[in-house]
Amino acid sequence: MKAVILGKSNSRRIECKNYKPFYNDLSLTDILLEKLVRYFDRSDIFLSCEDEKFEYVSKKWGICFIKRDVKYTMLETNTVDVVRGVCKDVPGDDDILYCSCMDPLFDDYKNMLRIWDEVKDSHDSLNVIYPMKKYYLDEKHQPIGFGFGHWHKYSQYIPPVYQVSWANNILTRESIERVGYMIGEQPFWYDAYNPTVDIDTEKDWELAQVIYKYYREKK
Repeated sequence: MKAVILGKSNSRRIECKNYKPFYNDLSLTDILLEKLVRYFDRSDIFLSCEDEKFEYVSKKWGICFIKRDVKYTMLETNTVDVVRGVCKDVPGDDDILYCSCMDPLFDDYKNMLRIWDEVKDSHDSLNVIYPMKKYYLDEKHQPIGFGFGHWHKYSQYIPPVYQVSWANNILTRESIERVGYMIGEQPFWYDAYNPTVDIDTEKDWELAQVIYKYYREKK
């Protein structure tokens, strides 16, 4: 298996999100690479970035650098084109872990890769999801999985809804060509239970820093 990191530098909402210091001197890319090098040969890890000045990160970790076409970093580019465009630069015909740096609290790669080996003959992708047992309402303010009144359920008895994490997806090459998306036609859903913050805004960034620091220094 190869791993490719979506490490673009031209983030719009948080400037240079993937490379600026997040915890001490470590960036989100460094934090992800700390985990990946435990389970992948460094020659099988690729950092995909449109700006060659960040190639130093690849050299620091002894991994491979891919100069990505800038069009595959733009929000205006169709997602299918991005997935295929990024993956076509990854050599070989083996499966690809298509990952981003936006979920620094996820650290279950060992088990995720083990499960993929067990299910890959009957699935074309593995996708990380987070089960959520919360008091959610739909667009009409009707309760989802519980009710108002004497039949009120405690949260542990609410059937889960699931948050998709776009940070970790295993894809077969066939699925990349056929579907061109992070989720294949026969996905395996991998439940993750770590705390999670999807880092999209400055407030997300600050919250994720606090949570990450707490769990890292708790070890």
